[in-house]
Amino acid sequence: MNCLAFRRQLLVDPQGRQAELQAHAAQCAPCARALKRALAFEASLKAALLLDDADDDADDSHREGESDERGDADPPQSAYCVNGY
Repeated sequence: MNCLAFRRQLLVDPQGRQAELQAHAAQCAPCARALKRALAFEASLKAALLLDDADDDADDSHREGESDERGDADPPQSAYCVNGY
């Protein structure tokens, strides 16, 4: 694998073809740095998605029509919401 093929694969799927990517990165310092950055970015995306999912779970505890800490109640779903008006 040359540097161009390495960078293309890194853009397409940084976690795919790991054996080939690792083999090239072991011989090429600039590509090794690029692989490290790409994998760190992928990990940060995964962490952000996990945090977002945890926020959704917390929102599930507040049900429609129940008061929140401010005393406001969520309005019930209506035909306006469903039809987009």
